[in-house]
Amino acid sequence: MKFRLFTILSICAVILSGCSAGQNDGVSVLNQGQSLGEDSSIEATKPEVPEGAITDDSGNFVYQGKLMPVGDDENGYIQIPLGYSPFHEEGTEGLTQFSDATGTNIFTLDYYENMPLDTSAESMRYYLESQENIEGLQGSITTVNGYEARQLYCHFTDANLFWVIWLIQDPDNTNNTYYLSIEFDSAHQNLIACSSTFRTVNDYHREQNA
Repeated sequence: MKFRLFTILSICAVILSGCSAGQNDGVSVLNQGQSLGEDSSIEATKPEVPEGAITDDSGNFVYQGKLMPVGDDENGYIQIPLGYSPFHEEGTEGLTQFSDATGTNIFTLDYYENMPLDTSAESMRYYLESQENIEGLQGSITTVNGYEARQLYCHFTDANLFWVIWLIQDPDNTNNTYYLSIEFDSAHQNLIACSSTFRTVNDYHREQNA
């Protein structure tokens, strides 16, 4: 994550369905089944899912490696590749972040109080549109492991990295929103599948105590 998340404002003037198109290098992240930059009527080919692997809600991304659970009671929980380490981006606080050894592929969890789902998504999109080193910004209405969510996708032109962001409604308090993002290079786009393991704080503890 290249920007401080709490610098975004609660701006409701931007609608997700009007996201601009741009270069995307063929990475497909939208749950409607289309590749970015292609006609939405063209269905993406779904990969086969080996036994024990995980896939994202769109079914387009499959991760087969070993996973480890991470998270906390502030920002939620997720499973990420085994061997990732805690990461702290300079100038930020309150985030849960893990990175691979290169510092390139990064998972981030956060939680917004008093920012409903659509408000946080619209504000984040407005903020991303203002950044000069971002292109190909797209958005969709989606789900993450059954949770209602808004998804944003973009490409960093200066580092040739991709960024997928999910704003996820807290079902126990719909005035609050979870934030999940994955930054990755072109060789690690299947990290998107890890989004399917996200759990809210309350659901995580319900399952642990079941």
